[in-house]
Amino acid sequence: MQAMRILMQIAILCLFYECGKWISAYFHLPIPGSIIGMLLLFLLLLTGVIKERVLMDGAGFFLRHFSFFFLPLSVSAIVLGSYFKEFGWKLLIILIVSGLVGFVATAVSADRVVKGKEDKSHGSSH
Repeated sequence: MQAMRILMQIAILCLFYECGKWISAYFHLPIPGSIIGMLLLFLLLLTGVIKERVLMDGAGFFLRHFSFFFLPLSVSAIVLGSYFKEFGWKLLIILIVSGLVGFVATAVSADRVVKGKEDKSHGSSH
């Protein structure tokens, strides 16, 4: 009985994935269908149309077996080891620079938001 419930919940999750793919293809959206399906599921959970307990066991199954789904990615990384030896330094530079750009952009944005709130509070007190 437990296995049937898990399979049904996984089928519901797959249905959201397929609906998202269909919406993305039908409307020619640049957003992947998996993201659209996830947003649809999120909205239905948020509004209470779907209760969390309805998908709890199926989602738990995916979380428990998460590493299994990334096994092909790990095998590919091993197979492409020579590629990483040759071009890995470029990848490392890209990762560091993009991380720093994201860090600086976040810091500047947060600083401007804080200064904007301070200016509002000082402006309204005078």
